[in-house]
Amino acid sequence: MSKGYSLHIGLNKLDVDHYPGVPALKAAVNDAVFWESYARKLGYEPQSLHDAAATDSAVLSALRANAGKMEPGDILLLTYAGHGSHVPNEKAEGFDDEREDQTWCLYNRELLDDELFEAFRAFKEGTRILVVSDSCHSGTIVRALPDETDLSVMLESGLNRAASARGLRSRKLPLEAEQEIMMRFGEKVYEPLQKKYRKTAQAGNVKAAVKLMAACQDDQTTYDGEANGIFTEAFIQLFDQPSMQKATAETLIDEIREKYYFPRPNFFQYGAIIPSFDKSFPFTIYIPDADKIKGFRRPDLRPAPVRRSLSLEEQWDNVKVKKNAQLLVTFEEKPDAGLSGGKDIEILEQDGNTLLIELKNTPHEHSWSAAHALHQELMAKGWKATVEPVLSVNPAQDKRATREGDANNPDFIREWPPAHPEGKIGWHLDDDHSQLKKANEAVSAKPGAHVCIAHLDTGYIAGHTALPQKLDFARQRSFVKKEDPSQAIDKPESGQDGHGLGTMILLAGNKVTAEDTFGEYEGFIGGAPLADVVPMRISESVVIMNDKNFSEALSYAIETGCEVVTMSMAGKPSNRMAKAVNGAYEAGIVVVSAASNCWYKGTGNLLPKCVMYPAAFERVIAATGAMYNHKPYDVDFLQPGSERAIGTQYMQGSWGPASRMTRALAAYTPNTPWASSKHKFVRSGGGTSSATPQVAAAAALYIAFHREELERKGYYQEGRKWLKVEAVRHALYTSAAKEQLFPDWQKYYGNGVLKAFDALQVPVADESALMQSPSAESTLFGVVETIGSFFKRRRLFRSAEPKPEAEALAMELLHLLQTDPQFFPLFSRLDLNDPAAVEAEVSKNEFRDKVLQSPYASEYLKEGMMT
Repeated sequence: MSKGYSLHIGLNKLDVDHYPGVPALKAAVNDAVFWESYARKLGYEPQSLHDAAATDSAVLSALRANAGKMEPGDILLLTYAGHGSHVPNEKAEGFDDEREDQTWCLYNRELLDDELFEAFRAFKEGTRILVVSDSCHSGTIVRALPDETDLSVMLESGLNRAASARGLRSRKLPLEAEQEIMMRFGEKVYEPLQKKYRKTAQAGNVKAAVKLMAACQDDQTTYDGEANGIFTEAFIQLFDQPSMQKATAETLIDEIREKYYFPRPNFFQYGAIIPSFDKSFPFTIYIPDADKIKGFRRPDLRPAPVRRSLSLEEQWDNVKVKKNAQLLVTFEEKPDAGLSGGKDIEILEQDGNTLLIELKNTPHEHSWSAAHALHQELMAKGWKATVEPVLSVNPAQDKRATREGDANNPDFIREWPPAHPEGKIGWHLDDDHSQLKKANEAVSAKPGAHVCIAHLDTGYIAGHTALPQKLDFARQRSFVKKEDPSQAIDKPESGQDGHGLGTMILLAGNKVTAEDTFGEYEGFIGGAPLADVVPMRISESVVIMNDKNFSEALSYAIETGCEVVTMSMAGKPSNRMAKAVNGAYEAGIVVVSAASNCWYKGTGNLLPKCVMYPAAFERVIAATGAMYNHKPYDVDFLQPGSERAIGTQYMQGSWGPASRMTRALAAYTPNTPWASSKHKFVRSGGGTSSATPQVAAAAALYIAFHREELERKGYYQEGRKWLKVEAVRHALYTSAAKEQLFPDWQKYYGNGVLKAFDALQVPVADESALMQSPSAESTLFGVVETIGSFFKRRRLFRSAEPKPEAEALAMELLHLLQTDPQFFPLFSRLDLNDPAAVEAEVSKNEFRDKVLQSPYASEYLKEGMMT
């Protein structure tokens, strides 16, 4: 039977004679104590070496002893916590390309990585070695003179500055100490050791199966905390999660990268390939076929790339969208020097005073940490700029969890009404529901009726039988970077292909035959087929909301003379988004946006259950959902006896709080027709994605029908165009079905449920009956200003240390409420128009503690919460 042995090294203190001026650590010995207790619990025979006991001879002797007694199938767990460093080295040509040896700082001297590799060569074939290294390995990049125009260097420097601001101690030897050590002991101690390995490949001829989980990359630093190092602390948290108790080494590293992204933990492996070791929880002693070898890995000590794929085994309520952060940098004045991206940053777009950059190793959840860090470094160099994230990602909307566009299943979602035999494709258009069919017929009979709609989505798929008859191919536009801007065509590999097609055809789809719809419907399938439709591809996936692309698309909608905008996406707000909404409103464009969706698995809330942005702005119509039976599109109103399993059975429309429902209007979903590829249509369209184009179609029909009256009242004149928006909304809201359909209609529907034909009967309201809606920018900045004032009274802003703008921290906090699931219930009920209520919430100790515990909050935000 396999045996487990472990060696746990922890050093807070080093010999001052060998390490002059090196500050003591606080938590490294605690790390070693934790790993010893954890190993003992798993059945290992542990040994620990702390501080003065952890000399080079003691460590190497312990490794030799373990190598001598371990047999094939046995495992050694080797953990190290302490300072890390490097010493210069020149190997003979052909033996590795490293020019520095990475080191562990033992009590009396630094232990070279070559010495560890030599010790590992003594272990028998078929044994396993698992190394957990919670130390720094400082490589050549941070020791070179930094390039002041390299954004990657600036980012890392800013992140180090942010960590230091919170009192985290680096486990990297100070540069002055490294130089002093080399001056005193280079020739006498380290050169003789290195000479021995000049013609030895570092990991060559290791027969054991070795896996190394390291706290950071070779060119980064890791940090000492109050109780544990941040790397060890992340393991402690993971080990408390039942889902992680069977995770592989690679999965564990991936999960730690989700907890903090800087420094970036690393994983590599070499030596024998033991398949069961690769597939098992790496700390397990007893695994099947523990001594069965299937070849050897060639040594490759290069940093492992960040994984961006989801395993099939991943639980649905743990789905994460692997997307890199993108930041928009806006300079007050264009920098004199040209900026380069460097190793970790790609410049996607450079236009005048702005840079759009993608951070290759920064998950989107950590965008604000990077934004603040880069901003601080730019300011330190005298470059005044703002740095803001541009992406919102809805993690629950993974393609495996959504039903929209499921070409293999054309039937209704049986848990939601309607279902066979009562439901047939096209039901949502009839007089008992949206009345769009009757309204379209009335408008089409009016000579010269016309209107132009901007369709903001993932684009369209060419060739579908029901594409709008007036699809404007000449003015189509893609705002997705690195794509042909003249082609708004969806990409099948996006993972959400067909979303734009589905919403476009609900908006203005052409005539279909019974053959196209399983014999269930003939006629126009879209709500406003007479409309000119300008397709605008603003994202590669409905999962991703890019507020820069959204803002540019609204500007293009104004430029092209569109009068209605429909967008079945939602995300996090920004001043850029608010300004764009204001511009569209003042240009007389009716903007309709999905209120958003949320999902449930048991009690697991995967998104806030409320109206998201831009639908939450009062100058936008928020499209909410009503079902076939006129009840709210909410899981609480499913018919009795429905089975509740994972999938779109648990997708539901979002609504509330009351402060975000003042401009909301419901339309019908789910089980609306959805354009597909294998079949012309499926019956399972869902989410507020299906409701949004119905509301937009009704707005467009009203404008086309009442154009002359709108013009006569002067609602197309400059400075008065917002009156057209309010007149359209007045008609839609006053004609909407209310208590006659559902008693609690205001809570779930806002202004009721769409009745498009009845809306046409409402005359254009006089100016005296219309009121201008509050500016989107002012309402957003109101809550940001309130939170910003809160931060200005905290400890961070009483110090002279460099810091982000209070408003930037406030915007981060607003985004955090929509990123971290622990805040979703609060964000779903919080009245963002009530400054006193907002300040009362953020002032609570309980709220502060949640921010301090959040893996998504930046170090500056955490510091800003402290009194």
